[in-house]
Amino acid sequence: MEKAKKIIVLGAGNAGAPTALHYGFYTRNYPNIEVELIYDPEIDPVPVGQGSTLNVPNLLHLACGTDWYTNEIHATPKLGILYENWSKKNKRIFSGFSYNSVAVQMDPKYFQDYILNSGWFGVKKGNVTNLNEVDADVIFDCRGNNKKDKDNYDTLYIPVNSVLLATSTSNDNTLNWTRAVATPDGWTFVIPNTTDTISYGYLFNRNITSPENAKTNFIELFDKEFPNEIETVNMNFESYIAKTPVRIEPDGRKIILSGNRLAFLEPLEATAIAMYLEVAQIVFDWVVEPEKDDISQRAWQVSNIYRMNEVNKTINTMIHELHTFILWHYTKKSIYDTPFWREAQVETTSIFKNRNEKWEEMVYAAKEIDSVDLRCMKNFSYGQWGASVLKLWYDGYIKG
Repeated sequence: MEKAKKIIVLGAGNAGAPTALHYGFYTRNYPNIEVELIYDPEIDPVPVGQGSTLNVPNLLHLACGTDWYTNEIHATPKLGILYENWSKKNKRIFSGFSYNSVAVQMDPKYFQDYILNSGWFGVKKGNVTNLNEVDADVIFDCRGNNKKDKDNYDTLYIPVNSVLLATSTSNDNTLNWTRAVATPDGWTFVIPNTTDTISYGYLFNRNITSPENAKTNFIELFDKEFPNEIETVNMNFESYIAKTPVRIEPDGRKIILSGNRLAFLEPLEATAIAMYLEVAQIVFDWVVEPEKDDISQRAWQVSNIYRMNEVNKTINTMIHELHTFILWHYTKKSIYDTPFWREAQVETTSIFKNRNEKWEEMVYAAKEIDSVDLRCMKNFSYGQWGASVLKLWYDGYIKG
């Protein structure tokens, strides 16, 4: 008889909640698998609207039948990202989803509550500080990373490392995409909410621009979009990746890092939630497959370690591909010739001098193959993007 397996997800943020939903839904026909999420209700999700890519609404639709009429997650439709002022030649570059596809921008709190009440997994309240206290065969550690052990992480260069968050009480009902607006200090995301508000994030480099100057510049650039006084919250961050995304403990438990416990990349291209779901997909077979009765314990251990190493490589590759494409957005500066953009161009250009065979193949395709053929090449992708997206950015930004 197959041994029962318990999967525990720690944390109910933008990584934990969708991970639990993914496993609760896709293991629904596995009678010996139990999925439970443990979270601390005192820890609030991030305070601004969140953008997504297509795999998020797809999971919500399959598992919960989520629709636009009831719209329990308080979402607005996201048809793509509008880049403003990144290219001197093309002041607006629209990177859109296919015409028959819609992503979402949602309120993080409603998104969390909706998934917790989906019924696909057990929910328990608690603040787990020690993994040894968790009785599980598999643990998805999505508890965030406020006190990261630097010895276990590699830093990833990104030009921005601080953000001013603000919410405008105005609302533009025609805004069906995220705006990514280049500024002298970096760039700003603008996300419409269903609560008649708009979320802003003014991203900058605190080593170049002080928070005080960033706020002054933010107000100067976006004051007309705020009917009332602008109130901001400043948050610093860094980009990084865990050296070992998954591991097997001496007692045989499988530990998978996700969310900020795994990696952090700046919000350009809204890769975060899709990245967490992709981690859940990458490790799925390794997590749910039962032990084999027809091979020796030693052979099984060797196989398990081999597959763990392959999973680590796959996750590492996926995150580095996301990082690479994000860096490409800075290589030609923007309409601004400022200290931030000059430094960003120098740093990112030097990184692209390193050999990256798959990336070079994608750029070559963007140069040499027309858009129609690239749209038809469904399996030709890099990170979360098809080759046609790279061509759009190449034609609109790199060549410009």
